[in-house]
Amino acid sequence: MSKATGLAAFTRKGKGAIATQESMTTETPSMRKRGRGKGDIVALTVRLPRPEWERVHQLAVTEGVSIQTLAVEGLSKVFIEKGLPGLTE
Repeated sequence: MSKATGLAAFTRKGKGAIATQESMTTETPSMRKRGRGKGDIVALTVRLPRPEWERVHQLAVTEGVSIQTLAVEGLSKVFIEKGLPGLTE
């Protein structure tokens, strides 16, 4: 048996080429296992243009801290400016 490619790779095994309407309606979100964001720490992706990333990276190197620390400190300052409690790392 050959390995499915393209859109066929996303179909469910044992259910035929396309999942049936019945199987799609009987599965609730609570039945699915959650894979991300369930721990105490949640990962976050920030996208920057390369020149901006280079500036942020250089600042982190100059300050001797991680980009993570810079981001948390910056977001914390925004919260404080709005009269809200700052973030904790």
